[in-house]
Amino acid sequence: MLVPLLVGILTIFINMLVQVFTVVVLIRFFANRRKNKIELRSLSEDSWMLAFCLVVLFAGNIFQFTLWASLFMYLGEFQDFATAFYHSTVNFASLGYGDIVMSEQWRLLGALEAANGVLMFGLTAGTLFSIMQNMVHQHQSTH
Repeated sequence: MLVPLLVGILTIFINMLVQVFTVVVLIRFFANRRKNKIELRSLSEDSWMLAFCLVVLFAGNIFQFTLWASLFMYLGEFQDFATAFYHSTVNFASLGYGDIVMSEQWRLLGALEAANGVLMFGLTAGTLFSIMQNMVHQHQSTH
């Protein structure tokens, strides 16, 4: 049980670095864009900006699904990447269908991935909330 725990913790740490990097880059991009254009934005500009932020953040999440799926393939848990990716996505989203399970030796990784997903989706939601809050503040300060 110690080896899967250590492997899982290392993978969670790598995923946290990926998502934190994504968030920091996105917030810097967003802050610089807002700082350079102080005038009131249109609804379509705000919508596109928020959609762009969501796509970038979700791309970070998809990269993390892929990292977990690659780990599962490396460990020999699945025969094909599509199954490993599906299993990873279900774990990361905390759905836990149970239609595909890993061997007893590595099944702890599923729970660790679910915990990782909860944290990373929380970070994604918090980042989007912060960006929306900044948009509201920008609109209020221009009136």
